[in-house]
Amino acid sequence: MRSMKLIAKRFLLLNTVLLFICSISKAQENSPFSRYGIGDVYPVQSIVSRAMGGIAAGLTDVQSINTANPGSYGFWPSFYGIRKPVTYDIGISIDSRTLHSATPVSKYNSTNFLPSYIQLGLPLNTKRNEAIVFGLRPATRINYSVQQGVKLPGIDSIQDLYEGDGGLNQVFMGLGKRWGSVSIGVNAGYEFGQKNISSKVGFVSDSLLYYRSNSTDSTTFWGFFINPGITAHIKLSEKTNSLTKNKEAYYLNIGASGTLQQHLNADKSVTRQTFYYGTSGELVQQDSVYKVPGITGKIELPLNYTAGFMLIKEYAPYIPKWAFGADYTAARWTDYRNFGLADQLNDSWKLSIGGEFAPNPTGKTLLKRATYRAGFYTGKDYINADGNGYKIQAFTMGAAFNLRKFNNYDKQNTLINTALEFGKRGSSVNNVTENFFKFSVSLSLSDIWFNKRKYD
Repeated sequence: MRSMKLIAKRFLLLNTVLLFICSISKAQENSPFSRYGIGDVYPVQSIVSRAMGGIAAGLTDVQSINTANPGSYGFWPSFYGIRKPVTYDIGISIDSRTLHSATPVSKYNSTNFLPSYIQLGLPLNTKRNEAIVFGLRPATRINYSVQQGVKLPGIDSIQDLYEGDGGLNQVFMGLGKRWGSVSIGVNAGYEFGQKNISSKVGFVSDSLLYYRSNSTDSTTFWGFFINPGITAHIKLSEKTNSLTKNKEAYYLNIGASGTLQQHLNADKSVTRQTFYYGTSGELVQQDSVYKVPGITGKIELPLNYTAGFMLIKEYAPYIPKWAFGADYTAARWTDYRNFGLADQLNDSWKLSIGGEFAPNPTGKTLLKRATYRAGFYTGKDYINADGNGYKIQAFTMGAAFNLRKFNNYDKQNTLINTALEFGKRGSSVNNVTENFFKFSVSLSLSDIWFNKRKYD
C-alpha cells in the first residue's frame, strides 16, 4: 500500500510539472502551419524512436515505454530473472524553425521549448506478462501570429494580423498482455483542448478615422480516443558466444497500431466587432457587430495507422547489440471535419527507416555502454496550405546514456535518451517552406517494486 501511494504522489507531481511546462511554452511558439486542422500534429513516438527516424511499430525497448504501439507492453521482460521494472519516462523538446517566403522574399526564425510526454509503466502480473501504462502528452499545438500589409489603390494601406493559440492534449491508460511470442495492447483515454483564432484588420494612415475590425472564433473540444496495437517477437536463430558465454539471438519484430476515427464534442463562440487599442495596448471593443456563443457541433479526426518491423541481434537476453527497422504511417486527413467543414488538408504518409548500435552494452564507461541511433524519414505532410502539397523529410540521430547500470543490489536504472532531428517541410513548388532543427531528451527511471522481502 505504501508503494502504491508513493507511485501516485510521484506521478501526480510529474503531471503537474508537465502541465506547467505546457502553460509557459505556449507563448513561445509561432508556427503559421498550426493554423490548419486542429493544429500542428505532435509526434507520439518516444525519444528513443525519434532518434531512429520515428520507427516504433516493432520496438520493444527494455528501459523506456513505447506508447506509440501499445502492443509492445507485453514484452517488458523480467530483468535478470526478477520482476519487471516500474518505469518513469518524461521527455521535453526544443525546436528551432526558419520560415522562408519566396513572394515576398522574407525569413522568420523562432525557437520553441515544448513538453513531449510523461509516462509511467507498471507490471500487473509477471507470470501472465501483463502491464499497465499511464500517460499525459500534447497531441497538437496551435500558436501563430502573422502580419500582412496590403496596399489598396487610391484608398490606404491596411494591416492584417492573424493570430491563434490552443491545441489538443491527451491523458490515457494503456493495457498490454503477451501470449507466447505475440502481444496485444490498447491505449484508451480522454482528450481535450481549444482553438482560438482571430483576424484583425486596420488602416495604416487613417487609423484615427476608422476603427479596426476583429473576427474571432473560439472553440473548445473534448472526447475519447482508442489506440490498439499488436507486436510479434519471432526468434530467427540463437547461438552461444564462445568468449562471453552469452546466448546471442536474432529476432524479427513485426508490429502495427492505429488510432480509430474520433468524433470530438465541440462548443464554439463567434464574435465580429470593431475595436481600438487602449493606453496599455489592450483591445477595447467599440461595437459588437455579431456575436453568437454556445454553438455546438463535432470535430472529426481521421483514422491513422502504422505498420513496421525491426530486426534485432541480442547481446544477451533482452539486451540488444544492434537493431534495424522501418515503419510506414498514413492518415486520411481529407476526412477531417470542423462543424461539418473541411480544411486545407491532404491524406498524409510517412516512411521511416532507422536503427541502433550498442558497442558494449555491459561496458564500464559511459560512452562504451551507450547506445547510438540514427534514422531518416520522408513523406507527404497533412497540410495543403497553397494547394501544391508539402513534402516533409528529415535526418535523425541520438544516443542513450546509461548513467546507472542495473544491478541486483539496488535494482535501479537511470537512462538519458537524446534525439536530434534536421528536416524540411515544403519544396520549390511552395511559396512558404520551413526548415527545422529539434533536440529532444528524456529521462527514464526504472526500479523494481513489489518484491517480497526475504530479510527484514
